[in-house]
Amino acid sequence: MSTPPTPDEKDAQGRKTGLWTDPDPHGGVMVGEYVEGERQGTWKHFFADGRLRAEGGFDNGTVHGEWVWYRSSGGIMQRGGFDHGRKHGTWTRWNAAGELIDRGDYASNKKVGEWTTFNPDGTVKRTVTHAARR
Repeated sequence: MSTPPTPDEKDAQGRKTGLWTDPDPHGGVMVGEYVEGERQGTWKHFFADGRLRAEGGFDNGTVHGEWVWYRSSGGIMQRGGFDHGRKHGTWTRWNAAGELIDRGDYASNKKVGEWTTFNPDGTVKRTVTHAARR
């Protein structure tokens, strides 16, 4: 029976492995797993006071999959997806009062299709259509 790895360990090649807590430039930390020196799986980013700031996935060290960012008040600020480091899929943002600001899709880091901006009462302020770029 092997002993589970302790946090913040390195493998025989000196690469980060297992569960790590990395400091961030904003005074908080990011917590997640390293595999062969690369961030992998779900990571959580915390404000300096320990509240959740963001969470989402990594694949071989690159942001991948859905991410959610939170305000210091705890409400959701935005939600969106990545495809290996590039914004991809539906992105949605909310203001500090929790009201929808806008929503639309990205494909390979470019806005595509209909993007809708909302008034504070939830009615549509405007809709803009972005052509798919090559």
